[in-house]
Amino acid sequence: MIYTRTLSLWAAMTAVMMTPVVAPWLRAVYRLERTGPVGGGATRTEAWFSPAPVTLGFAAGYVGAWSGFAAAAAALQVSLGAIGVPMPLGRLGGIAAGVPLILVGAYQFTGIKDRCLSKCRSPVGYLLSHWRAGSRGGLEMGFGHGLHCLGCCWALMLLALVVGHMHLAWMAILTAVMIIETVMPGGRRAVRPVGALLVLVGLASVLGWSPP
Repeated sequence: MIYTRTLSLWAAMTAVMMTPVVAPWLRAVYRLERTGPVGGGATRTEAWFSPAPVTLGFAAGYVGAWSGFAAAAAALQVSLGAIGVPMPLGRLGGIAAGVPLILVGAYQFTGIKDRCLSKCRSPVGYLLSHWRAGSRGGLEMGFGHGLHCLGCCWALMLLALVVGHMHLAWMAILTAVMIIETVMPGGRRAVRPVGALLVLVGLASVLGWSPP
């Protein structure tokens, strides 16, 4: 029962925070499915009335990838609770809140973050080079993109363990950061400043200061 409730929180939070991140990709998949990845797709009338198996498959694959993350994050939270660690960690302040912030900030500087982000910022370019037809092709593309998106955003998402799922201001800030990094022009330039800020806030917490 506790795990089910926790999983529902993580699933809802993931859906709310990642929808604006994946929305441009779904639009790009839909357009390419309608026009064809190299042109010569359906006519406007055919496109209007025909189904969109690639787009639906892409959405399902993306949801599948992030559902795995939600399940793992919920299991981590329940396990921490089972050994007596109070949630969110930010209530404890000090090392308990600061170390996760430092680790997430440090991840912003890693090569895997940069490589995954490079796969997440150009929907049309990525889709043209990875295009697969049909619902199964869409599923494979969506799952693959979901894994790249996980590589970009999993650490930021796990900060919910520090700030709490219900802290709407922090959730809005984290969502904005992920949108800027993955969607906005020039967003890659924000990655390291965000990492540096998280490290500084984490160090401040370790030294005795905690954000409101």
